Amino acid sequence: MKFIHVATISTTTIIVLGIILISPVFFRTPTPEIQKKVMLSFSVVESANVSEWCQNLSSILKKYDVSATVFFVGKVAEKNQDSITYFSNKIDIGSQTYSNVDLASISDYSVQLEEVKKGKMVIDETGKLYSRSFKAPYGTTDQNIYSLLSRSDIIGDFSYENHYNLFVNEQFIRYDAAVYDGISYSPEFFLKLPKAVQPIIITFESPCSLIYIESLISQLQTGNITFVNASDISGYNLTVRGEG
Repeated sequence: MKFIHVATISTTTIIVLGIILISPVFFRTPTPEIQKKVMLSFSVVESANVSEWCQNLSSILKKYDVSATVFFVGKVAEKNQDSITYFSNKIDIGSQTYSNVDLASISDYSVQLEEVKKGKMVIDETGKLYSRSFKAPYGTTDQNIYSLLSRSDIIGDFSYENHYNLFVNEQFIRYDAAVYDGISYSPEFFLKLPKAVQPIIITFESPCSLIYIESLISQLQTGNITFVNASDISGYNLTVRGEG
């Protein structure tokens, strides 16, 4: 075999091997970027202009096409009966007792149960829906909470600073979550949180600034973030509409 033929074969072999080695770089399927799941959680408590605040909050959430969860104190919804109806189907509705009372401060179990049941009943009747999520006022609960919620047909408990509970197979199961007070942290803080932190729950209480909330949503939408509601997080339909 002539030398020139040998050289040609060697060169061709090197080129082919090079293509084989580098081709994965060019043809590898991109790994999908993990999106952070963020649930905006709003507690509607006794304050002036509740109905107006809810209407304006609803408009902001619709403007940015954002899912979220709103927890109502029962007697507040009772006094402002149009407040729940402002929110679209992308917004989960939950209860926060009837009178926004610290459940752990009540020694009588029957009174605790009445607070939880009546709070949910008012939300359901006012909003013409069936709510199955709950948030304890002040984030305080006691050993009765699981019985109180299960007897009230509530399966999602979002009362805590570092987790939430779901009623699955006749028992409440704990699921980790990163829960933050929305007023205490900047949008940059949430954007820089590691993607491994899942889900992120950002909490607000009425009548916090709607200007700030809109600014936060606008800035978070520039990041790799998906806004979810309680049903999305849990995998259960926690707000059944049309059941009032």
